[in-house]
Amino acid sequence: MPDKHIPLIMDIIDNIVSPDSRRRKYSDKQILKILVLLQIFNISYRSSGIFLRNHIEYMELIGIKDIPSFQTLSRRSRSLDIHAINMIIQSKYSVNEIAAFDSFMVHTCKHSTAERRRKYRNYKDPLLINEWIITKGNVHDSSASHEMIDSVRNYRYILADFAYDTSEIYDYIFENAHSLPVIDTNKRRGIINDRLTVNRRIGIELRKEYSSMYSMRWEIERTFSILEGIMGSENIWYVSNRDYDMAIGLRVIAYNLMVVSNIEYGDNRREIMKIVSC
Repeated sequence: MPDKHIPLIMDIIDNIVSPDSRRRKYSDKQILKILVLLQIFNISYRSSGIFLRNHIEYMELIGIKDIPSFQTLSRRSRSLDIHAINMIIQSKYSVNEIAAFDSFMVHTCKHSTAERRRKYRNYKDPLLINEWIITKGNVHDSSASHEMIDSVRNYRYILADFAYDTSEIYDYIFENAHSLPVIDTNKRRGIINDRLTVNRRIGIELRKEYSSMYSMRWEIERTFSILEGIMGSENIWYVSNRDYDMAIGLRVIAYNLMVVSNIEYGDNRREIMKIVSC
């Protein structure tokens, strides 16, 4: 029998994906279940048939008697609104207290030059991933900040590193969110009081007042370590017409579902390895 977490994850998917509006051989729920399993166990679309035939119990949980082709999985994955699916997960399981945002690099490389994937153990992480955005490597972190801020606008606190210590970002948070920004101060930008804008001065004072809370921002670095190392997001193989938003999004959803399953079972929500290794 599969690990107890896998049946629960399949049940959660049943509850967050609406029934199909038209009859198809494979429903959206079944496709998402397959895609999530492939992400959890680091299986490619092309190897899905072998994997599922070796795990008949997973086919029973999905509710299928035969296996979708690689082409079907690739095509149907593109029709899923993964941002909306992740938003539903957030609405059901997030407590809307503290949010953090940051960035990490996804390296695209061909199969023949792909780096050996590193294996990590004992990574700890209590966070759900709320939203993500894919940009080119030459785009500064702060340039993508508005969309990230919008996604957590109802949280009580927003944590970020010094790359986001700008008057423009403070202005945007104070005008568009119901959150207190706790952003590390970039001293290289200067902190001469009579030259600071009003909102940046307030932000710097908030950073001092909530200095103990800022240490929680490091949890997002642990999240990145899981996505990059355990779930293989650091090096995504280059293929023609690769949808990187989908590639990262499916990893995000699989990660969040594993955290939620730990929460539901009363287990340590940080223990991800025990699921991907089962």
